[in-house]
Order: sequence, then structure tokens, then C-alpha cells
Amino acid sequence: DAEVSAGPIKPNKMQVKALANLKRLRDEGATKALLVSATGTGKTYLAAFDVEVVMPRRALFLVHRKRIADDALRSFRRVIGAARTYGIYSGQTKELDGDYLFCTIQTVAEHLDQFAPDEFDYIVIDEAHHAEAPTYKKVMDHFRPKFLLGMTATPTRTTGEDVFALFDNNIAYQITLQDALGADLLSPFHYFGIADLTV
Repeated sequence: DAEVSAGPIKPNKMQVKALANLKRLRDEGATKALLVSATGTGKTYLAAFDVEVVMPRRALFLVHRKRIADDALRSFRRVIGAARTYGIYSGQTKELDGDYLFCTIQTVAEHLDQFAPDEFDYIVIDEAHHAEAPTYKKVMDHFRPKFLLGMTATPTRTTGEDVFALFDNNIAYQITLQDALGADLLSPFHYFGIADLTV
């Protein structure tokens, strides 16, 4: 497998700090945390590194698109390797036997009867700013993991929902775009705004 043979992958310096903070939160008894991190800064790999630390019996990674589930599975496999088995649960693909399942929220919400509330020890919710939506709430209300990690680049919602409260106001770490650029985690970029022209 190309992902596994590419060599070991190690956390960057911001991920090391976030992992230490996640461990501290769990040591203090926290069962939920929110990671706020700019797009492209390695949220999925950070989740994989933390799951590798905890090594739960079963884990669930929830996303809103199958392509993201496929990418996340590859990232986790690259970090954790053959120590666990992996599966996709989305649309027509229902690989329930994997230790770590990568699923679309819609498919899980429609098939909650397939899962016991304590089925997963560790759950990751990608794009956690959607967690107030009915589908996400239905899934979150069903499961009772030992640890729940939410990940988002945009925690503050214009609609007024309090994403932080859903994760007990435990901020695992916050990586801003400026932080990521300063740490050379992202390529520098320029953007141009074009005003509307009215004639």
C-alpha cells in the first residue's frame, strides 16, 4: 500500500502541542473537546495521532462526504498501520467489520439501529460547526463514546449556535491561519478581491 510504505509520519510542532493538550484534558476527566484549526493545517492527521495515543477498541470518524471519509481512512492507515482494521460506511459501501469506521453522517443517521450506543470508544466529528444540525444531533444523542473530538475551521456561527458548548467548552487547540503561515505549515498565498461593476 503506497500510504503505508511512504514512511512514518510524525506530528508537526503545533500538532505536538495539541496532542499534549488533549492528553491533559482527558487526564482531567474531559470526555469532549473541540479542535479549531485553519483549513489545510492537518486536522485529520492530528485526530489520527490522538487516536493512535488512545488506541481505542473501536473508533468512528464522521464526515459529510464519502471522498473525505476515503481520504481520512488513508490518513489513519498511514499513521496507525495494521494495528487496526478500517472500513467505509457510506451509501452502498457498508464495511461494518472495521475497528475504525469512516462514515458519512447521513448514512449513519439512517442506520443508527446498526450501532449500540457504546459501540465506539472514540468518535471524531469533522466539520463540527454543523453539529447543531438535526442529523448531527440525532447521531450525537445516540452514541456514548469515552471521548468525542470535534474539528472545525469555523466554530463561530452567524446563526447563533454555540458549537463550543456542544464540546463542553473544551478547546483542544486553536491554530489560526496566521499561526499556520508563520509556522510554515501552509504555502503563502495572495488573494484579489473584485468589486461588482454596476452600469
